[in-house]
Amino acid sequence: MEFQNLNDACIRTNYQHEHVVKTFKKDIEGKKVLDAGCWTGTLEGEIKKEGIKCELVGSDINKDALATARRNFPEYTFQELDLINPPKVFLEKYKNFFDTVFILDVIEHVPQDTETAVLKTLGELLKPDGSLVLSTMYSHIFNFIDPAWFLGHRHYSKKQMLSMLEEGGFKLTKLDLIGNIYWDIDMLILYIYKHIFHRQYKTSVWMYKKIFEGLVSNQTIPTRFYLQAKKK
Repeated sequence: MEFQNLNDACIRTNYQHEHVVKTFKKDIEGKKVLDAGCWTGTLEGEIKKEGIKCELVGSDINKDALATARRNFPEYTFQELDLINPPKVFLEKYKNFFDTVFILDVIEHVPQDTETAVLKTLGELLKPDGSLVLSTMYSHIFNFIDPAWFLGHRHYSKKQMLSMLEEGGFKLTKLDLIGNIYWDIDMLILYIYKHIFHRQYKTSVWMYKKIFEGLVSNQTIPTRFYLQAKKK
């Protein structure tokens, strides 16, 4: 069987971030964009690959990740930012500045019960008519496939997410429930290879095709939220 290499960065950028860029292209092109929790620049890589021009600021709390992002994408600005305790100088500089804020697979990693505070901070950085684009884990009956779930990697219900947006000062404008169990199974196998066998994981083409089937809505068991919201 033919195989394709797949590592952590590749998983994120090959389907999830590509999906985001293509779905929300009009919210990126020619806009002022904040990538909150940018890590090493996976979203930036997809934007660059698509040839989309925008004024982009990437932020993260991890200095090493930011160093990699700056090295790989010098055309963008990258700044250290703690979303829980943002520095006053950052808030003042970028207050009501951005047309679009992306927070992709980040909200489930901030300390529990600080999600609303994070959303309020992002709201301060958005223009009055700006858009928030958020992705995170959707709670389903197979949450246990995600090994990090046992360690507090949160999966949210629709009710929880809507409440969180409301309390954070946002109104939902678009909601997609996508992803499938193959996304979580593939990640689980990757973790086993990476942390137990200390080997590179190779996803089969068959699995890769099943993963891509999850990039449309109306999945039997969706595993991811992709939503857009406006400031109230």
